[in-house]
Amino acid sequence: GSTDTAAVQRVVDGYIGLYTKERLPEWKALFLPAFTATYTNADGSITTRTLEEFYESQRAGFARAAMTETLHDVRITRAGRLAHVFAGFDFTSGGNTRRGRLMLLMIEAQGQYRIAALTFTYHLQ
Repeated sequence: GSTDTAAVQRVVDGYIGLYTKERLPEWKALFLPAFTATYTNADGSITTRTLEEFYESQRAGFARAAMTETLHDVRITRAGRLAHVFAGFDFTSGGNTRRGRLMLLMIEAQGQYRIAALTFTYHLQ
């Protein structure tokens, strides 16, 4: 039905499972071309990146060091062709792990959910 979350869960699984140096081009296909990523900075300001800017930052990150992300406390809400995901995350790069929260905003396009926007923040220690 219109509230079944299996199709959304598959995108979430890809968001984590395809997040590797080798599979990053496949990972990029989960996002809409007009996708934006918006996140908080330590000084209280925010940064917004286009899909190309966000993808390039991930590609450059993988070039520097191994990176992984895991999700916890994932909550998915679907209403017809719209869905949103709230989750906690642990992001590890070069052996350093940072914990935060994220929101994914998804929309169904041609029968497949794609990520329209990502917002996230790291918990300040």
